[in-house]
Amino acid sequence: MKVLFLKHVINVGKEWEIKEVKPGYAANMLFPKGYAIELTAEAEKKHKAKLKKEETHKREMVENRHNLTEILNHKKLEFKLKTWANHKVYWGIWEKDIIAEIKKKYKIELSKKNITMPDGHIKKLWENQIFIKLGKDAMAKVFIIIKEA
Repeated sequence: MKVLFLKHVINVGKEWEIKEVKPGYAANMLFPKGYAIELTAEAEKKHKAKLKKEETHKREMVENRHNLTEILNHKKLEFKLKTWANHKVYWGIWEKDIIAEIKKKYKIELSKKNITMPDGHIKKLWENQIFIKLGKDAMAKVFIIIKEA
C-alpha cells in the first residue's frame, strides 16, 4: 500500500515522502496517529503541486540572495565618528549601525546574523572590511570607511 507521510517516522519515512508499506502497519500505526495518509490520485496531485510550489519558492529565494549580493558587493559605507586627540575612535561601529545604514541607503533588510566582522566591532579609522552572508552560496564584501567627525 502506498502512503504519503505527513510526519517524519524514524527508519520508515520522511515528511512528504511517498513509500510502499504493509497494509496492516499503515492501518494500525500510521493512519490512527496521523503520521501518513493513503496515497490517492487526489493526494498525489496535491503533493506534486506542493513540491512544485516549494521548488519555485527555493529558486526565487536563491535568485533573490544572488541579486542582493550583487547589489551589496564592494560597496562602501561611510561613518563619521568622534575621535580622541590621538585619532583613536571614541566609540565604534557595531552590526546594528551597519544594518541601519544598509537599510537607509539600499532599502535592504538584514539581521545581525548576516553580518560577519572579522575583527569584532570596528574602531579603526579609514577603510575596514566586513562580509555580509546571505546564504551558504551568497556572500558580499563591504567596505566600512570611518572618518573623523
